Amino acid sequence: MRNTIIRSILPLALLLTGSLRAEPPAGAPPREQPETQYAIRFLDLHAVEVLAWDQCEQKERCRVVTVLPTPESKLKGYLGVRADPAVQEKIARALAKADGNPRDQSFQLLLLAAGSKARGGPEIPANVQKALADLKGFLPFKGYELLDSTWMRATQDRVTEARLIGRDGASYEATLLFRAPSSGDLFIDGFRLKAEPFTPTSPGGVKEPRNTRPGRDLIQTTFGIKTGETVVVGTSRVEDSDEALVVLLTAVPAS
Repeated sequence: MRNTIIRSILPLALLLTGSLRAEPPAGAPPREQPETQYAIRFLDLHAVEVLAWDQCEQKERCRVVTVLPTPESKLKGYLGVRADPAVQEKIARALAKADGNPRDQSFQLLLLAAGSKARGGPEIPANVQKALADLKGFLPFKGYELLDSTWMRATQDRVTEARLIGRDGASYEATLLFRAPSSGDLFIDGFRLKAEPFTPTSPGGVKEPRNTRPGRDLIQTTFGIKTGETVVVGTSRVEDSDEALVVLLTAVPAS
């Protein structure tokens, strides 16, 4: 009788032990999955990490890390992922699409003078008028004058520079860095407008070095923008003047 009892209990114990090993706690990360590494050629590592997390519907079942390259490497770095095979496949497809040749994008940059009175000068484009009208309640200006505009041909994850000219020959340097997330919209990771050192011209046409204005940052910001959209990047008051500078950016659609 004792031998019969032992034989009947042992299979049940083995079955229970096996079921405990086969069923990990709910929501536990897939520790049994090996890490897959992806070499990143062009994309910013932060953008790569965001892209990978976007593919993980169950965040608790994914582990995502980025690794910087060695100094002699031509790569941007590496992405390490622990996830289910189906998620790994989604990440691989998304990376193959996003980390191909870096995306190029054309932007139009405009510099306006704004004040409390109506302005003359060149006609302001319709898309700029609409962007200003959308922010009418936030911008305390009644008149705008177009001072300068320029085109910027930018490459994803690379800093692009441009110059704008304001009143009396004042020069401004603009820099822009953008990326294209998997959503398809654009994100300006960094926009900066800097006033270059400037010596105003006196009414007689003579420059007075004592009045030279040092270079300084006027606008620094990040924002999202859709292709075809025009946005007001920012404003900056002009020293010794009742005017303000207003900067707008348009993401030009591909022709």
